[in-house]
Amino acid sequence: MNKKLAITFSVTGLILLVFLIFYWIEYTKELETENIKKFFDFQTKILNKNIEEEKLSAMTVAVLLSENENIKNCLLQNDRDGCLKALNQFTNILQKVPIYKNVKFHIHTADMKSFVRSWIPMHDDNLLSFRYMLKEVKKGAVADIEVGRGGVFVRAVAPIILSSKNSFLGSIEVLLDFEHLSDFFKDQGIDLFVLLKKSPGSPYQSQDNENMINDFYLINKDYANLNILPILQTINFNGQQFHKFNTHNFAIEPMNDTMGNKIGYFVIYFNSDQKERNLSKLNIWLK
Repeated sequence: MNKKLAITFSVTGLILLVFLIFYWIEYTKELETENIKKFFDFQTKILNKNIEEEKLSAMTVAVLLSENENIKNCLLQNDRDGCLKALNQFTNILQKVPIYKNVKFHIHTADMKSFVRSWIPMHDDNLLSFRYMLKEVKKGAVADIEVGRGGVFVRAVAPIILSSKNSFLGSIEVLLDFEHLSDFFKDQGIDLFVLLKKSPGSPYQSQDNENMINDFYLINKDYANLNILPILQTINFNGQQFHKFNTHNFAIEPMNDTMGNKIGYFVIYFNSDQKERNLSKLNIWLK
């Protein structure tokens, strides 16, 4: 009887031990997932805070340039070459500051046509149908995320006013890409991906090498960690905000334009395995 009882206790104890080990493993996994979610909540707040700061930085430059007499005179005199020369000078100066490394400028006429773009020799196209921020600029400087023919950027637009006559000559725009944001997160071992929705009505004419993810353009392809692309391609962006694949963790944050339209997503990626994270910093695209 004692032997049977001892065996029963042993089997019961073993079952209980297995159960406790299983419970502990599941509890540890759940705890890790919750900690990563909290980590992502914090990083998402930082992302949005940095975007707001970049809007203010872009707006500061736009307002300063809108008061520049060379900009006013070349627009008033319809001197496109003069405006381009002035913009090139500002580009050379500002590019020395990391946040303005890839800065672009765009001057618009009073009737919302392109007067000069600093990065391509394209002008005179009508912007009325898709550049919502330009419709508001007569009221004062504005800054937000918006899609244009050149892509999606943090944009700031300021009115150019002829003070002597208080007349609206047009506007000047500052465009910032997302490389500075990406660099900020990379310094913390985190990757940022910027995805723009493909849309038949979009003014943006994409480059072929951005067509890497179904339904989206990978806008920051040139400075993103493409090692993660195979996993990123499997994510359902209409689903939940948080995705976990083994040690690969993703947080999805909607990217809205100045009208409140969802135009894409910011994806924050973090590998919870230290060794894999260090390897990913090599940024060798594993095809």
